[in-house]
Amino acid sequence: MYRYLLFDFDNTIMDFTKTEQLALKKAVREICGRDITDEEVSVYHVINDGYWKRLEKKEVNREQLKFGRFADFTKAIGIENVDVNALNRRYMDCLAETVVEYPDSYKVLKELSGRYRIYIITNGTTYIQKGRLAGTSFRELVCRMFISDEIGADKPAVEFFGPIIRETGDADLSRYLVIGDSVTSDIRFGKRIGVDTCYVGAEGSGADYTIAGIGDLPELLKRIDM
Repeated sequence: MYRYLLFDFDNTIMDFTKTEQLALKKAVREICGRDITDEEVSVYHVINDGYWKRLEKKEVNREQLKFGRFADFTKAIGIENVDVNALNRRYMDCLAETVVEYPDSYKVLKELSGRYRIYIITNGTTYIQKGRLAGTSFRELVCRMFISDEIGADKPAVEFFGPIIRETGDADLSRYLVIGDSVTSDIRFGKRIGVDTCYVGAEGSGADYTIAGIGDLPELLKRIDM
């Protein structure tokens, strides 16, 4: 049934929650000269997530996101007189150097790569996402990574799909499956372009399929292909 599996990257096959925590703590320590707590990391996560959702809605652009999230974060946790742009740059470099896969990711992608073509679709910055992919155990299993920074459009914009169609040369939408953890980005993207979707998380996403974690995907696809 499906030929092309379009995987979101972060919090689908990569543990971005852990990645974010490690990178943020390192960047703040180096630029601001103090350690931050897990609770303060959670404050950043909420602020950052809000900015990315605003980016999806085109309420802010990328530069506003990069500056705004750290301006809001440092104010929220009481760090003063900080070069916000320098903090953002160091954080992004730390992200590019930090690779944390989910335990099942390699096994799942290895098994599926024999039957499907594996692609990654991600909203992110090119050098960060490519750097992280290069450090994964499954990099050779991925046909290509599509990054919003290069495409010039963020999921869920339908424009994100154009380069994918050009890559595969296949306009049959029934042969694509989008797999991701975000209802507003991944699932909405799949619905907008007219392909099936698989949500990684709890029920109630409105996706065609739902799995608790990426390790459940091979069994789901076996049932579908029966």
